[in-house]
Amino acid sequence: MYLFCYGRSAQARNTGGVLLKEAEGEWIENLESFLLSGEERSGRADSAIVLILPQEFCVRLLTERIIPAGGSLPVINISPDGRFAGLLRAGGYNAYGILENISGILGCAALSGEDDGRDIAPDLSRAVLEYNMKPSSEELLSEISEFISGGGCVDIYSDLQIELSEPVLDSLSYRTYLFASNQKNEMAQAYAAANEEDGYAVFITCGALPEVGGNGKVLVLTPRIVVAGLEVSGRADPEYCARICRDSLRGHGINPDSVVTVAVSSIARESEAVKAIAEDLGCFVTFFDSRLLKSVRLPLNGGFGTDRIGSDFCTAAACLASDNGKILMRRSGDRNSLMLTVSLKRNPIRLTD
Repeated sequence: MYLFCYGRSAQARNTGGVLLKEAEGEWIENLESFLLSGEERSGRADSAIVLILPQEFCVRLLTERIIPAGGSLPVINISPDGRFAGLLRAGGYNAYGILENISGILGCAALSGEDDGRDIAPDLSRAVLEYNMKPSSEELLSEISEFISGGGCVDIYSDLQIELSEPVLDSLSYRTYLFASNQKNEMAQAYAAANEEDGYAVFITCGALPEVGGNGKVLVLTPRIVVAGLEVSGRADPEYCARICRDSLRGHGINPDSVVTVAVSSIARESEAVKAIAEDLGCFVTFFDSRLLKSVRLPLNGGFGTDRIGSDFCTAAACLASDNGKILMRRSGDRNSLMLTVSLKRNPIRLTD
């Protein structure tokens, strides 16, 4: 290992001297100049920055961004008297191994360990249950959840609104990559690339992803947060309507497994076609009084005249059931049998609590 040591007091220099008699490295005379000139000037993968300072001063150096948050070298703190050592920032190669070697040389107590991540690890399975997400593989879900609970970190990709309760801590377990709703191609490319990598990755989306050869480590979670508002004609064939609904969803890049409920007028709730669609999608039926649906004032997009606003029950039902969520698809289907509007529920997905 190659250590870049920084300290000020005579006691700190004595401790550093003991350390550098056994390990390769050098003293940093000016920390700011060293960081500006580049951390990796040793050219070795097993390098680390060692701050032989009281802990509160080390924390200040990190929190005030004197040491860049995106730096690649691990940062290790040693008390000036050489009694304690701890890892302040992981990174680079074998950070905990370097800390263990330092502790062995100085005979000091190590305040950090590889198992530390377990104490702050979020529970992915809890979020899956809370948002009724359908995993692409139950076995892989268990495997990744166990990896995270053991202190591992996974990549999270999503085109939905994702929230972390403690972003700084949670980012040690989840590296999040978020896409806008109009970045379907970018997300598809990320999915293909993740399947070629060696590490775990999780995709949380209501959209359809391309079929690609996988590495067996990419998990797809489909949250049930999509609402489908329906208008069904009186003589519509139930099986035909179920097929039209599923085909329309897929045609607009929406995974049918993401539908949590179909919303209709109270008159249509007993329709056999509505029952067939709900059964096919494995979801609930939500209904509203026709007078309430007529009172909903909807935004008019191009192609929808004012004479259509009062009869657009499917969009009104979707808006009510989703708490005025984002419309993903409006009035698609077959005019003679089934028309549907699809919207996304407004609540964000909170991955950690």
